[in-house]
Amino acid sequence: MYANRKAAAVLAAGALAATALTGVAATASAATPAPAPESPSAAASCEWWGGIGWYCGYDLLNTYADYGDRGKKVKEIQALLRFHSVYVTVDGIFGKDTRAGVKKFQRSWGLNDDGIVGPKTWKWLRTAV
Repeated sequence: MYANRKAAAVLAAGALAATALTGVAATASAATPAPAPESPSAAASCEWWGGIGWYCGYDLLNTYADYGDRGKKVKEIQALLRFHSVYVTVDGIFGKDTRAGVKKFQRSWGLNDDGIVGPKTWKWLRTAV
């Protein structure tokens, strides 16, 4: 028991020393680390494409999207929302958080806040700055 406590104290001291030297915290766990959360700057990869507007690399089409949809067009919507400072997860699932984000975006641009991405919402997602 004493040896385990002493080993834990030495390990903790080493972790603190490593943190002080490198600025990176060390852990005594061998568990797989959790994936890093998506950074707000992830949408910074959106680029202006003439004739299309803002494009984030997922889908070039401006097809109707609504609650329950999945896929590349939903990822494009989510990335465009993040580009416009509406922070939703870019996972390709048009769930309640994406719908709430679409409504927030629509209200901010004076659009009908129905949570549906139709032609007007696509236009504003692609061109609004």
